[in-house]
Amino acid sequence: MSNSLLAFYETLGFEETEIEDGLVILGIELTPEGNYALLTDTEGTMPQKLDQAVIFAYYSPEDAFLWSASFKNSTVFKEIWTKSSTTEDKLAAITNHRHANEVF
Repeated sequence: MSNSLLAFYETLGFEETEIEDGLVILGIELTPEGNYALLTDTEGTMPQKLDQAVIFAYYSPEDAFLWSASFKNSTVFKEIWTKSSTTEDKLAAITNHRHANEVF
């Protein structure tokens, strides 16, 4: 991942997170209970460019997958993510995008 791509996502609250098999992707903790999200490319790995499609996947504190939403690119994700200030509103905006565009 380029430093500019990491910096782009760090401004949105994401950080590099290690998952199984030592794979590093983008992650963010979203609730006091421990719900979190991972952001990957369509192959489930770290995005390499801002103009590639990304997937936001939401998980429970027990690491159970709950739902996901796809975005055309990082800029579209940022526009939706930054419209709201609270975590609840951010998640609602993402699920609205998911249903409006039927991208799961």
